[in-house]
Amino acid sequence: MQALIGILFCVLLGVMVKVQGWFALLWLPLGFAIGLFATAQIALPIMLGLPRAIRLVSRGEMRSGVYSRLLLTPILWIVGLFVILFLIGFFWPAGAAWAADNAALNVGTWLGIIAILLSPISAKSRSDFRSDFDRSYAPFYTAFSASRNSPPNA
Repeated sequence: MQALIGILFCVLLGVMVKVQGWFALLWLPLGFAIGLFATAQIALPIMLGLPRAIRLVSRGEMRSGVYSRLLLTPILWIVGLFVILFLIGFFWPAGAAWAADNAALNVGTWLGIIAILLSPISAKSRSDFRSDFDRSYAPFYTAFSASRNSPPNA
């Protein structure tokens, strides 16, 4: 999946350079990074983390307090992005209009969003998320699951 996104990124970068000029070399990668980062903070905890937490809580391996912590991050990101975009639009309408009309920035942002939304298809991405989930939400695991998953003493 990452190779497909990489190829699509290169093709779109070439198209945007032809359409918008050399400044597309700055704006498309910047939009891509913004789309990747913001969407990963909002979508991945809901798409991958919530089903894993539901399964672990139902088995008794994790405390139900993980739900509030798991949903807090996307809510804070959505509110934060809304406030930032509102303030930019309110105090600098010309800058907001320029960003809305910047094709390379918008294409890069959408490509980043699509890359994150398609990332659960990749086994490596799911594995990476699983290890990040276990590390981030370790305090919510119960003693039962910790003793069951720990290696035997030698």
